[in-house]
Formats: sequence, C-alpha cells, structure tokens
Amino acid sequence: MAKTWLVTGCSAGFGRILAESLLERGERVIATARKPETLADLVAGHEDRALALRLDVTDLAQIEAVVAAATARFGIIDALINNAGAGYFGPVEDASIEAARAMMELNYFGALAMMKAVLPAMIERRAGTIVNIGSVAGEVGFAGIGYYSAAKFALAGLTESLGAELAPLGIGVTLAALGPFATNFVTALTGVQPSAHYDLAALAKAGGNAHWAAGHDPRLGAIALLSAVQSPSPPRRLVLGELGVEVVELHQSRRAAEAVRWEAASLLKLADTAPAG
Repeated sequence: MAKTWLVTGCSAGFGRILAESLLERGERVIATARKPETLADLVAGHEDRALALRLDVTDLAQIEAVVAAATARFGIIDALINNAGAGYFGPVEDASIEAARAMMELNYFGALAMMKAVLPAMIERRAGTIVNIGSVAGEVGFAGIGYYSAAKFALAGLTESLGAELAPLGIGVTLAALGPFATNFVTALTGVQPSAHYDLAALAKAGGNAHWAAGHDPRLGAIALLSAVQSPSPPRRLVLGELGVEVVELHQSRRAAEAVRWEAASLLKLADTAPAG
C-alpha cells in the first residue's frame, strides 16, 4: 500500500532524487522547497500522488501550513524526510558567530521543528517513519566546515535520543549520514576565505576527505536509503556511500587507538599520583 512522504529541500540534490525515487515506487509525495516553482517538473504527471509546496523550514508558520495542507490532501503523513539544509565553509577563527547560528537554525532547529510538527499524529497512530539526512561531517569534525559539522553532530545526537524515545511507540527514526555524492552540495557552499596560516588542502588530506571531488551516484544512495528505512527493522544510524564509510572507519580507528593510549586517564588511574588539594 502506498504511503505518504513529506520531503523537505526537494529543489535539487539528494532531496530531489529522493522525491523522484519515491514517486517511481508509487508512493505519495509532498515535495517542498523555498521556491516551489522549481518542483513543477517533479510533480508533472503525478498530480494524483504529488503535491508541491513552499517551505522554509526556519519559518514555523510555513511548517504549520505545509502539514495542514498535506493532511488535508492525503489524510496522513506516514513519513518525514528532513533533507533541507546547506553547508558553510570556513575555519572557526574566520567564520562569524552569526554564520554558526544560521547553520544551527537551518540544519538543526529546522529539522527539529519539522519533527515536532508531524509527531503528534504519528504518536496517536503509533506508526510512522522519520528520516534525518545527516552527514559524515556529523560523525567526523572535518577542518574548514566546523559550523556545518557542529549542526550535523547536534542533529545526530537528537536523532539517537528521539529514536530511543519513539521505538516503544512503533515509530522508526533513522539518521542517514551521507558521504560525498555527485550533487550540487559543494558548488552551493557559502563561506569565508581562510586566513593565510591555514593549509586546508593539507588538513583535508590528514582528515581523509581530500579525494572527494566527484562523489557517488545520488540515485544509488536514495535507493539504498529507502530500502533500509522501509525494512522491518530500520537502522538508527546509516552511513551512506563507500567513501563515507571509509572516512568514518578511519576516524573510528584513530579514536580507538587514542582511547587505548589514554585509558589510564579515562579510568582516573592517573589521578592516583596527582597532588591533593
């Protein structure tokens, strides 16, 4: 039986591919974007199953209007995919605090507001699916994108907590940590130029993300994600893409080695020799 999916950020990139993939599967889709005219060709030919709506996820009134319109058209929202977001480039030293707040407002608080808008009906039905599109930058703090990374780390933590809360209520919650995909994400980045004392190319090489020029086919990523979240036991966290898996595993191994090196301090054994007072 077809389900109704509300997908944010469908004008381009991964969100667009997800919406297309869902329509190809025969699902009902509420596709949203700040400029709904960009969605005209997406919904064309699918008017019985698709609805294009204007949505800025930082605008609570627009969120309320979208949920109301979606419910009026299709009755219920079975699944939410929080895809709307953007990146930001620049070292922490150089980038403004205002830019950090904007990253959190869009990538974290926008997703949170969407979840809170659809949750009451899902909880009442004891059924539903929430998918938050995160990033491997929410698993690893890469140099040069600290503000974006911080927002995605926050989203990852929120997703894990929400998943734990909702599992007994029959609602699945998944964080999709995307590696690099061949979308417009990089070309759409805003930011600031780094100070001369930063060699970001060298830092990217050290971080394991220096060779991410092209990225994977986003359609393959969408297919893999939708198959996973529609399984009987969907994952709580899912890293998508071989390059993403490689870099996460690289940093997990470094963290494990560091944990072994500093185990005595973690267990407070080094405190035995510390002076009193």
